[in-house]
Amino acid sequence: MKKLLNFCPAFMKRLWFQLALSYTLLAYCAMTVLIVMFYGLDDYHDFRATITPENVAKVVASEKLTVAQGMRGGVNTEWLDKARDNIRDKLINIEHGSDNAIYRVTSSSLPEVYIQIVDMHDRLVLSDPVDLPSEVAVYFAAQKKLTTSTSSVKWLVKNGPIWVDIPIMDSHGNVVARLRVLYIARFNLWVQLQSILAFLRFTWGPLFLCSVPIGIICGLVASRYVTRQLQKINTVTESWRQGNFDPRIALPNDDVFIRHSQYLNVMAQDLEMYFSLKQHLAVSDERNRVARELHDTVKQNLFALGLQLATAKSKPAVMEAAREHILEAEVLTREAQHDLMEIITQLRPAGTNDVSLYDRIMRISADFMRRFGVNIEISIYDSAQFNAYTEHHVLRIVQESLMNAIRHGKASQIEIASNIDREVVTLRISDNGIGFDRSKKTDGFGLTSMRDRVRSLPHGTFEIRSSIGVGTEIILSWKIES
Repeated sequence: MKKLLNFCPAFMKRLWFQLALSYTLLAYCAMTVLIVMFYGLDDYHDFRATITPENVAKVVASEKLTVAQGMRGGVNTEWLDKARDNIRDKLINIEHGSDNAIYRVTSSSLPEVYIQIVDMHDRLVLSDPVDLPSEVAVYFAAQKKLTTSTSSVKWLVKNGPIWVDIPIMDSHGNVVARLRVLYIARFNLWVQLQSILAFLRFTWGPLFLCSVPIGIICGLVASRYVTRQLQKINTVTESWRQGNFDPRIALPNDDVFIRHSQYLNVMAQDLEMYFSLKQHLAVSDERNRVARELHDTVKQNLFALGLQLATAKSKPAVMEAAREHILEAEVLTREAQHDLMEIITQLRPAGTNDVSLYDRIMRISADFMRRFGVNIEISIYDSAQFNAYTEHHVLRIVQESLMNAIRHGKASQIEIASNIDREVVTLRISDNGIGFDRSKKTDGFGLTSMRDRVRSLPHGTFEIRSSIGVGTEIILSWKIES
């Protein structure tokens, strides 16, 4: 198939042409179905209007003179055969007639015609067919007993067999024979369908020509709509390719495009989260590397410097000559070691080993208690595992909250509490500090940074409560996701 398409002209590979071809075939099939349906309904109506005892009786009565001629001066089979053939042909084609019947080219039934002619003594002169089927013979026998001197035209069964019994008279008004006809025609759907399909064989050309402009117009409109939607999608995906994941595909009013647009939007969200996580992991790796280098180089050198100062302090001559400078250098060395440990602690990324988030919070709390002499109570009753991204941001928020409580709030008592409810983690950090007026704007970067960090967590929320003289409470929550 692909090799065959390679030989096709270029325009046949265009979307509009393929859609136009599809819509042309669709229009052709639709019009065919409509013709079959409307023709079938119309023919059914015509069939019921045409096949009536009155129309059948008129056809039979039109051959009375021919039958009378055949019975004049004895039985003349040539005239009787002619009358029989005429009656049969007219009744079989009564649906295709033009006088009282309705003209059309299709058929709705396979009619059956049974004819008998008897003389004035009710002796059989002609029978067509010669041997009547048993069920038909029953009809003839039953109606023969009801024969009167006048004509008899009636339904034997509603919309079923039609019985016609007409007396044949000579020029003096004497009955010389009787013409009896049983006509059976039932609407047959299969015959109707075959007849319409046979009719369509002669009309497929004009029908297809009518379908071509419809298919071309629909194909152009559909291809334009599809192309515009794809261009919108391409514009947004190009932004994604350039690293901007903010744009999203507007959902069109189309089932197929809605589904694909939703898939692409979800994919963009996943990619954005993936790249963000990858970026944070890279930053964490770099911070870990810097912390390790500081620990193995600068910290060791400061430790060695401290040992040298201790050695110098043990020598009275040196202390006597430079006591003040040595003691100041010792203080500066301890402060440098302390500051370095603080930097290393802040640089170490969370979630890089088997230590849980809550264990790290306890370690940070212990460090703050040791360094600043505050009392920190920890109430954590639920344990859970979080990814490195979440642990990193939560730990930084805890560190910032503790530092703010000590530096700005002058707090002496801090409480950290956590609980998990329906996969939503809530962490509260409260202190007994001096608090602050939340209506006043501050120039600090800490609160903004904490809000940004919480906003990057899954379904993260951030709330801060504070009053002057009462203390401050920070509440953050996020949803547990793998």
